[in-house]
Amino acid sequence: MLLSQLADRRVIGLPVMPESLGQRIARLRAQLGWTQQELAERIGVSRVAISHFEMDLQIPSERTVALLAGVFDCEPRELVASTYYPPAKAERLPPIAARYTAIDRELLLLERDLAWLDRLAHLPQAPRFSHAVLHDWRERLAQLAAQAPDRHSRQRIAAAQQQVQHRLSAAGTPPEC
Repeated sequence: MLLSQLADRRVIGLPVMPESLGQRIARLRAQLGWTQQELAERIGVSRVAISHFEMDLQIPSERTVALLAGVFDCEPRELVASTYYPPAKAERLPPIAARYTAIDRELLLLERDLAWLDRLAHLPQAPRFSHAVLHDWRERLAQLAAQAPDRHSRQRIAAAQQQVQHRLSAAGTPPEC
């Protein structure tokens, strides 16, 4: 149905069919730019299972809904709200979902460390601290990149690596102790 047809249905008072859970999963996955395989790897199911969810051939379990909610950065009940997800199953959903991965945590820690280095920039020992911290982050990011599960994660890590490398280049050689 075209958006204009949908708007016409609302204007004349006809009911609008709610989005199915499968349609919602497909839409959220597409918004993130992920393939079905990438989403499947993130939540530990097969690509075929994702395909079946998106085509509404299979209803995801409560566990799977919680995992999907986590990767889509919403709560499980928000994910199934106004869909045809069975109410009895919806009642059993956890109220919150874990939303952060190890990669998210590491990138947030990097942001914190970079902000800390910025605050210390006026100190005489700042170049030496910066150099040590940035070198440590270069190694940590290389290890993280080697374990990245999907394209999106690798892109985020690559952007962080560029940021660290840029700061290292700008800092030059650290002064001797």
